[in-house]
Amino acid sequence: MMAGLAWAGEPTDLDSLFRGNEYKPVLNASLRDTTNVSQGAAVGKAAAKSNNKSEGYYMLQFEAVADFDAAQRRRAQISASTGFAIQVVFDAPFYKLRGGGWTNKKAADDKARELSAYNINAFVVKIR
Repeated sequence: MMAGLAWAGEPTDLDSLFRGNEYKPVLNASLRDTTNVSQGAAVGKAAAKSNNKSEGYYMLQFEAVADFDAAQRRRAQISASTGFAIQVVFDAPFYKLRGGGWTNKKAADDKARELSAYNINAFVVKIR
């Protein structure tokens, strides 16, 4: 009897799912390396200067599909699961499914990492 009580402990993420709560993982800020210790403060200053201006335009690419009809079906599925308006871009011979839009690569990488926690694979592409 006492062993059963000792085993109960704190509720887990799975317990919250059974109660109908949505699981939202918390990303650790240390996953993004902002400074390189071996190069010192010069790297930190260069990174601070680059944060003040726009680096370009970044999007997440989810898939590349050869069939137009399959691309349209996947577009609807990905849009429903991510909440992004998904664009279908033809780049011969594939239809590329892209969504989102950031002017900062770190923000786009963070969103790709967050989606990977939900088993949605995407990678960052620079548009311009």
